Amino acid sequence: MGVILPALSLAIVHIAGDNVAVVPAMASLLGNGIYATVFLAYMIFGSVVAGMSAWIGVKSGRELTAVVKRLFGIRGKRVLALAVLAVSLPASALTGGYFAGQLMENLTGMPYMVAVPLCIASCSLLAAGYGRELLRISNYLALLFIPATGVMLAMLLDTIQIMPLENLISLDHISWPLVLALIGYNACGMRSALVVEAGTYFAAKDYTGVYLAVLAKFFEGFFTLLLAHLALVGGTSGLMPLPAVADKVFGPWLAIGFNSILLCIFINTMVPAMLVNAKQLSVLTRLNLWPALALSGLLIWVGSFISLDLMLMLMSGTGLVMIVFICYIAYSLHKQGANKSQ
Repeated sequence: MGVILPALSLAIVHIAGDNVAVVPAMASLLGNGIYATVFLAYMIFGSVVAGMSAWIGVKSGRELTAVVKRLFGIRGKRVLALAVLAVSLPASALTGGYFAGQLMENLTGMPYMVAVPLCIASCSLLAAGYGRELLRISNYLALLFIPATGVMLAMLLDTIQIMPLENLISLDHISWPLVLALIGYNACGMRSALVVEAGTYFAAKDYTGVYLAVLAKFFEGFFTLLLAHLALVGGTSGLMPLPAVADKVFGPWLAIGFNSILLCIFINTMVPAMLVNAKQLSVLTRLNLWPALALSGLLIWVGSFISLDLMLMLMSGTGLVMIVFICYIAYSLHKQGANKSQ
């Protein structure tokens, strides 16, 4: 229980735009191929990346930026900033721009062109420290997403067929670009830093932090599989299937409450992401917080108008770069430890 409960907590913290928006959206396009895609992206490759990130924390006893600065100096810190931004900015454009904008348009009726900058500006203000009570309320409301999806699954139980095992392991209809893009989400700077920090916290307990990170990724992958399954069996189509399923199951009024909870998840994802983006831009440009937040918001706003397919293809490449960098950090730590032991 000392590992399972923290792992569940870490998995809940990691629930973000890829879990609740990207995967359900792609489920309607890939059909049964989404099962193997999610299984590989989260439970196989995602677990490896999470375990390696936690190992870095266990081995070094420091957070990610401190490890990179110690190993590679200021130049390494800038390379890390570039690698993090290459993943975090497109992910932020999808979560806080593309999907949050569409959801805000659905909830309020305001045009997408207005909804996107409003979402970005609101998250920037929250990231700068304004409206802490609002952010706290948003965090609590976001926790309702898990029981809400559980109720939807229960209400659709009669229409759900048992998922055949061959759908989970079949590679016939898998989307490899989406696998790489989801791995990129998993390697996003905010998540990697959090996992490394978790590994640091458990450094005194040998490899407990590594087991925690891998188990958390399995929990996250299982929950994402349920969301993909819900999008498939809900009988809806389009790029926002979960709100459509909620409208079908709960009715229009309760669906508004579900969509509000979903928006809270986007907010909770975007606020720390805006801070990550601003801090990494500050490393590269030496800007203060407010100019860095403004530049980050501008880049995210521009990215929100790029097509979903192109953005996912971009994240396939940038996610791979981030994974290679994490592997190189782990290799450098291992090599440094081997040299000290000689």
